[in-house]
Amino acid sequence: MVTATAKSILAPSVVVLDPRFNDYQEIAASAREGRILLHMRSSGADGLAIAKRRSVDAWLVAADLDDMSGLDFVDLLRSQLDATKATDTEGGEQRVAIISEVPGRPGHWEATEHGADHTMVKPISMSDLERFLEMTPAEREMILPGRDLARSILTLPVSMGAAVASLAVIMLG
Repeated sequence: MVTATAKSILAPSVVVLDPRFNDYQEIAASAREGRILLHMRSSGADGLAIAKRRSVDAWLVAADLDDMSGLDFVDLLRSQLDATKATDTEGGEQRVAIISEVPGRPGHWEATEHGADHTMVKPISMSDLERFLEMTPAEREMILPGRDLARSILTLPVSMGAAVASLAVIMLG
């Protein structure tokens, strides 16, 4: 588990749960620059597995996932986080947003009833994400450093990683 001090010097950890990875190109570019630590998955089951392993600053959850609705995932996530909160004193608040392609679907009140903190409509920019994380300008300067100082982590599902590796082998061979 990352301590509060260590977490303050790391880029924010963000999980995007959405089968449509291409809708997050700006956020993925920010991850390549080291501004955020990004994990992209398409199913709720994969998201719950991440929640068990690591503390996340923000969850961007599509209204429809491969295996469940985004609202169902938020219910499960909040239950899991509440169960671990009693034993985890170092984990910070994990903010959750339901992402939709159409404004008002799902509605803000419906999303908050399921445990989401916010609703957002695609496309989502890096400045939208920063506002969602409620960072002050000074925090943005400190936590979201320039390209030279940052560490970048972009994780993709294993199948996509294997496909990229096999393409590299074919191109080199």
